[in-house]
Amino acid sequence: MSIEHVLTVDDFPKWALSALINDDYSGIYDDDAIILDKFLEHFAEVTHWEVDTDSLDDGNFKRYPAFGLAADCCTVKGYASTNADHWQRLRADYPAIERAAQ
Repeated sequence: MSIEHVLTVDDFPKWALSALINDDYSGIYDDDAIILDKFLEHFAEVTHWEVDTDSLDDGNFKRYPAFGLAADCCTVKGYASTNADHWQRLRADYPAIERAAQ
């Protein structure tokens, strides 16, 4: 499988990182887990997520993160191989998310 698309999410809530990277939902409220799961279902084509460690510094508080309530955020990248038209439709629900062809 070749990676054709990179999904960059600049406003991913830090509280969800353990679930995104390690599938560890401990400490996450049920309501938050539901909205995180909806986000991940929406981008089910993403086969691998990675965190931009430079974005983990304090001072990245967002009033409107990719999902959920206001929170400290970071940048994550998702890698997928999928149809470009389908990818465009997926992004329509998340305008802050950028897709870049690799």
